[in-house]
Amino acid sequence: MKKILVADDEANIRLLLEEVLGEEGYQVTTVATGREALRRILKEQFDLLIFDIKMPEMNGLEVVEKIRELKKTTPVIICSAYKHLQDDYVVGTSDIAAYITKPVNLAELREKVKTVLDGGNPA
Repeated sequence: MKKILVADDEANIRLLLEEVLGEEGYQVTTVATGREALRRILKEQFDLLIFDIKMPEMNGLEVVEKIRELKKTTPVIICSAYKHLQDDYVVGTSDIAAYITKPVNLAELREKVKTVLDGGNPA
């Protein structure tokens, strides 16, 4: 079973992604801050990371930077309301595999998660 870590400071987003991705057969862990995400990543192996950009303590892009410094290559999907940043951070870079804007389109979420986990480029 593929393991996904979701980091978002909005509880309703965490619950939604956990439910939707859980129904797809993924094991989903959720955290509310970037710092919590980094702690979990250092303790556990995940197949995919889904991060919001704006979070307390450490934002999603800072977490990506830290895990890349640690030579971790786990794919990352950014899920953020900052639509204007989509072209700046994506896609197909070594750091970000895909970008999903909020409000989350569930069909797009499912498709991008599956594509990234299958090793493809969802761009």
